[in-house]
Amino acid sequence: MGKMKILSVNSLNKTFETEKNIKTQVLEDISFDVEEGDFIAIMGPSGSRISTLLYNISGMDKPTSGNIEIDGMDISKLDEDGLADVRLHKFGYVFQQPRLLKTLTVEENIMLAASVLNKEDKSVMQRKCNSLMEKAGIKELARRDISTLSGGQAQRVSICRSMMNDPKVIFADEPTGALNSRTSDEVMELFVGMNKSGSTIMLVTHDSKVAAKASQVWFLLDGQIYQKVELGQWDQSSQSLLKRQEQVNEIITKLEV
Repeated sequence: MGKMKILSVNSLNKTFETEKNIKTQVLEDISFDVEEGDFIAIMGPSGSRISTLLYNISGMDKPTSGNIEIDGMDISKLDEDGLADVRLHKFGYVFQQPRLLKTLTVEENIMLAASVLNKEDKSVMQRKCNSLMEKAGIKELARRDISTLSGGQAQRVSICRSMMNDPKVIFADEPTGALNSRTSDEVMELFVGMNKSGSTIMLVTHDSKVAAKASQVWFLLDGQIYQKVELGQWDQSSQSLLKRQEQVNEIITKLEV
């Protein structure tokens, strides 16, 4: 039996208008489907608007035209309250700079979205939080203040938080962009593990090593999807990673010429 389609984007366009009423089209007629368990990295040369695409399909920004369907619901037609509801129930988010509340502990930050939903009692939420922290290797940090964490630890907290409401899709915007190479590897190991457990992930990155760990790499050029490459699930060996990275670099070099 084939995988289930969970997100469908049809004829998405995004135009920005300057103060002088000059319109610039930055995303043009983009259509694609995302299936359950996909792990997609989106890349493109500088200025290719890969983050703009992510924001428009994830309900954080509204496209100028087009449809975005999740579970048969067209979120592009929703008002801000409706979008906020979808963001809380359907999606998880990880940003380059973790957006954590400094007044809360690690575990309180992770449980925050689930507490807002209030769909499970506190003991169930606590068990889930503990399980996520254990997988992320941050269980011993549970009661620590956010201000005491390293960049990598803070990013792991935000990844755990993104998982708390069992999202249909996790969107990550340059999740390793502010991290050193070793910490970036550790964070990507967590994403790879989550995907192997069934999570659907879409991330944007300018780092070919990060993209090479995804199952698919999509390349954006001039506001359109230029090419899609199926890499398959990474076996987590450094030898295969080098080959995958070479494949990604070859396309990126071609786009940047």
